[in-house]
Amino acid sequence: MDLLLVRHGESEANAEGRLQGSLDYPLSERGRAQAGQLARWLDKNGVGWDFAFCSPLLRAKQTAEILCAIDGRPAASIEPDLAELRAGALEGLTREDMQEKHPEWMKRSVTQLGDFSEFGGESYDQVQERATRLIERWTRDYRAANARLLVVAHGGINFQLLKRLICLPVPRVAIVRMGNCSVTQVKLRERRGTFMGELVFHLPIEMMGMVESADTGALFR
Repeated sequence: MDLLLVRHGESEANAEGRLQGSLDYPLSERGRAQAGQLARWLDKNGVGWDFAFCSPLLRAKQTAEILCAIDGRPAASIEPDLAELRAGALEGLTREDMQEKHPEWMKRSVTQLGDFSEFGGESYDQVQERATRLIERWTRDYRAANARLLVVAHGGINFQLLKRLICLPVPRVAIVRMGNCSVTQVKLRERRGTFMGELVFHLPIEMMGMVESADTGALFR
């Protein structure tokens, strides 16, 4: 069983430097171009999938629609647990806004990133519960068929899925930079009695012939 984790293309909020969280922004023109570039790369390299899932948020749905428009590729089903981390009072703010309104966030240790409970959003544990539910559901339903799943979502939840898949619940900070329309393949298999994930590749959009826009790689956007 394989997972292809894709982060959505650049959104209008990404272009403005805003932390989106659960806010619903569409793709920018650049984001649509990024998704098209990824679709062409997947097609050219024969990378397909058996089932596809995407976040209910517009930026992910639009990205999935572009990817799944390739001839013969299965369309994406909406999966609520793939929504981006809810960031509470930080949502919609730029870095400058955060510095003014919530300077305590800007001073946080990197080990505390990913927990928004102090600001009325999700806790780190709540997000990990979501990631665990998703993986358990997918392995139950698709492991026996050795299926490949396309997962189109967000930097925050995709990162939590990746950590959970490769058996790294900590640290809470990024181990892989998931830029707009990056794709990460993880192969799940049982090895000596342990079900584990192996990172096959991580490919940023730059490696597919398009330069990513500046400063859109931050998590939770």
